[in-house]
Amino acid sequence: MNAQQLKWHARQWSRYAGLLGLVGLGLLVFAALVYTKDVKPFERDLTEREIKLDRDLAELKRAAVQPPSPIEQADLNPPDSFTTFLRDSAQIAGKHRLSVLQSEYKTVTEADGALVRYGVQFPANGRYPDLRDFIGAMEAQPGVRVEALSASRLQVGDELLTVQLQLSYLTEVR
Repeated sequence: MNAQQLKWHARQWSRYAGLLGLVGLGLLVFAALVYTKDVKPFERDLTEREIKLDRDLAELKRAAVQPPSPIEQADLNPPDSFTTFLRDSAQIAGKHRLSVLQSEYKTVTEADGALVRYGVQFPANGRYPDLRDFIGAMEAQPGVRVEALSASRLQVGDELLTVQLQLSYLTEVR
């Protein structure tokens, strides 16, 4: 078949195919456009996301293998160490020039009675750098975390802060 015959058959195709053939050809062209404009970019995006997820999963597995920090490795405090904690926290407050006025205590059992969390709430007065150092020293102790902190000044120019601080101290029931 030569080029002239192919041209003649192409011109006659619409007559042979009829209306359904033309509609079918239009649908094929539409499907090809949808595939190239919507499906291919979507597949490419999914592939990129899968690669990123695999990379993130490998990073998480690597992070899970890293040894725990010394604070995480430390055993929990024995149940009779709360008074020692109170004495130490008073010494740390004195060292950082914070005046603790009074304290309130509460006890909560957790993990089906295997852990005891002691809550300590107290107001204090002091300068901001001293308060910051006090909080850092308290958080460095195993089982201690700052639950809430509220600071205010009577006047904008005052150097002393009035602080309401809530700490928790976690112990293990043995």
